[in-house]
Amino acid sequence: MVYSSCLVFLLSVWFPLKTVCNAENTTEDENTVLLLKDFTVNISPGLVNVTWNCNITKSMKKYRYKVLLEKDSFEDLKVDKCFYVYEAFNFMDFTLHKGIRAQLLVYDLYINKVLNRGKEETYVPKGTNNTAANNFSCNIYHVDIMNCSWSVGKEAPEDTQYSLVFRRWSAYDKCQDYRYDSSGRQVGCVLKTPNIPFTEKVYVQVSGLSNQTSVQFFDEIYYPIHDVILDPPRNITLAYNSDKLEIKWQKPKTNGNLSDICFSYNINFTHKEETIIKNSTKNIYEIIKFHPNEKVTVSVRAKWINVCSHNSEWSAWSKPQTIGIDLVQFTPFHILIVLGICTAVFLIVLIFLCYRFRIWKKLFPQVPRPSHKLFDQIEQKEKSVQKESKMEIQSMEKDEEDFVCSNVTEIAENL
Repeated sequence: MVYSSCLVFLLSVWFPLKTVCNAENTTEDENTVLLLKDFTVNISPGLVNVTWNCNITKSMKKYRYKVLLEKDSFEDLKVDKCFYVYEAFNFMDFTLHKGIRAQLLVYDLYINKVLNRGKEETYVPKGTNNTAANNFSCNIYHVDIMNCSWSVGKEAPEDTQYSLVFRRWSAYDKCQDYRYDSSGRQVGCVLKTPNIPFTEKVYVQVSGLSNQTSVQFFDEIYYPIHDVILDPPRNITLAYNSDKLEIKWQKPKTNGNLSDICFSYNINFTHKEETIIKNSTKNIYEIIKFHPNEKVTVSVRAKWINVCSHNSEWSAWSKPQTIGIDLVQFTPFHILIVLGICTAVFLIVLIFLCYRFRIWKKLFPQVPRPSHKLFDQIEQKEKSVQKESKMEIQSMEKDEEDFVCSNVTEIAENL
């Protein structure tokens, strides 16, 4: 009796298990045809377009379909729509210009288990190889100026024109001021007052167009803060505090709400450099035992902390700020200037004194000029002499006439 009871129990357990196993095998066999037909991926700047055949059966609607992109992003597909668009500039997970890997997966809705996997394939953008822009880089100056540049693809035709766009979520910035190479191709861009916070990552795309061939695009996930060239610290003030000189400043101007701990500073005073402790939030430095009569000239510069930015370059020095009594140190140049000024003042004074006291006339007296009366007398005398000489000449001429007439004799007619 006991053996028969055990046999019945074993049979009751074995048959259901067999049924379940057969059901699982049947399901796995059926799932081999559940993959979407004509599954393909097209890549364009900032977008991944997934399409498939819309011939969807009722049994296929019982399962969940997902696409795996670059082994990082699982995206749900609605099979009735027959397409899916992945916006790379919103998710900022990976770039597209070198191609991406994609794989189709089928899940069971109830147990959330992968029932089938499509073949993993690599999809690349359309276009002629080596025509995309490369060597992209940017520098940000004075907060409001972004200067970007790139190289032309090796196989890009001479009529290729590139266009630059910065994208993040629904916002984007287009370049309005391009720079060109010798062939007239756009190889750089200057953006003034870009609406791009330093702390956000940005999707950069450089697209190309040509009448000769299809040009590939370039894209990059870009972090502006790593290319920001800092301005000097602002509002530097010097003040006495008992026997200490207190130096205060404000952090450099930045785009975005950046903490003071992102900066370290270097201070230069009286030709001696002192480095401020990093991660300082007070932005204060004190010179101990400072004499009020001592002149000190102070300049400050700043750089990023590595945690905030990879740019380790120092900013320019701030404008010098001076406090204390100015003890002039004469140099040969200063001496020449002083001598020139003293010489000019001496000559001006000397000329004034000579003019005031007529010293020049006393040293160099002038020869007296004859009076006008003397000139009149001489003139009258000359006139009288001329008159007398004229009269003498007239009398002499008259005498000569008389003498000629007195010598005339008559000649006899008989001759």
